[in-house]
Amino acid sequence: MHPLRSTIPNTATAGPVRETAPFIPHILVVDDEPAVRNYICECLALRATYRCSGAGDAREALEIARRTPIDVALLDLSIPEEDGVSLARRLRHEVRDLAVVLITGTQSFDAAVEAMRVGVLDYLLKPVALAELLDSVDRAVAWRLSALRSREEREDLERQICARAARMRQVFAELEVASSAALEALLATLSQRNPETLEHARRVARWSVAVGQTLGLEEPLIGDIQRGALLHDLGKVAIPDAVIHKPGPLSDDEFAVMRSHVQIGHDIAATVPFLRSAAELILATHERFDGTGYPGHLAGDNVPIGARIIAVVDVFDALTSARIYRDPVCVAAANAELVRGAGSHFDPDVVAAWLRTVDRCLDVPPEDPDAARTLQ
Repeated sequence: MHPLRSTIPNTATAGPVRETAPFIPHILVVDDEPAVRNYICECLALRATYRCSGAGDAREALEIARRTPIDVALLDLSIPEEDGVSLARRLRHEVRDLAVVLITGTQSFDAAVEAMRVGVLDYLLKPVALAELLDSVDRAVAWRLSALRSREEREDLERQICARAARMRQVFAELEVASSAALEALLATLSQRNPETLEHARRVARWSVAVGQTLGLEEPLIGDIQRGALLHDLGKVAIPDAVIHKPGPLSDDEFAVMRSHVQIGHDIAATVPFLRSAAELILATHERFDGTGYPGHLAGDNVPIGARIIAVVDVFDALTSARIYRDPVCVAAANAELVRGAGSHFDPDVVAAWLRTVDRCLDVPPEDPDAARTLQ
């Protein structure tokens, strides 16, 4: 099948919605010389896979873009009242993911740089051979189709996440979770498809409490830390498995989706009065001591102490556990990684407290070499 003869709903324009139909790209040609734009439109129309509209100035071009969906804009750099780069910027504001090709009779380095900044895909010099022009349009249409598909997939993913998060908020709001035991029972139910998720949460909760005690923290903060640690990955229940378990690096969009889990987890937990203090820890577990974390870019003591503790313990357990994309590292290597991150990623005092606590957390007697080998 020809790559352009696909069926895709038009969800990416600010103008009228295109009915689901065979994708026939609409090309807007903007040139103040009627003979030139008519010739280009006639050449494009001969392909039968394109339809074309012409405009003689920026005002007419914008009116067409607002009235009917367009996919590619072919713009002359020199048009009345407004240059092609400025028009490209305005058109791309009107039509998301619009593919733009600029055509100019004079070579200008500054114009080419500015064109790249506004997202122009191609920059052609007159006189343009017909084959070169058609190849450029083909590339622009392919880019547009890819952008539409990516946006559709992204919006579908967002809809899935919103629906799952809404269901989880309703579940938590309707349940009377008023003790850590009830919370663990709920988590056990939620983790039936992936028991290791619950075991990870339990380890992080148990070890975070131990580190808090090493630091001299007391109730009720210790209880909040335990519950925050148990729920630190709660938001991931709303993230589709295809993203959670992807056996390789995440795309930028997928990474943004993954980062959203802290806000989702916070919002779910905050529906339960018993968990509201823990919800604040969930939100802050990916903040960094130097302020480069997310979502609030908090730094130092502005990051709740419970979240600083959970961050250290969570990374240790992640490093020493098998993942689909890597093998676990030994205890010594994981501790060394925490030390390297002290002062930037992690609170140095929390790292020091973890190093004083780790042997007790792992509960490996020095005289048991077989167990020590298992850990290392």
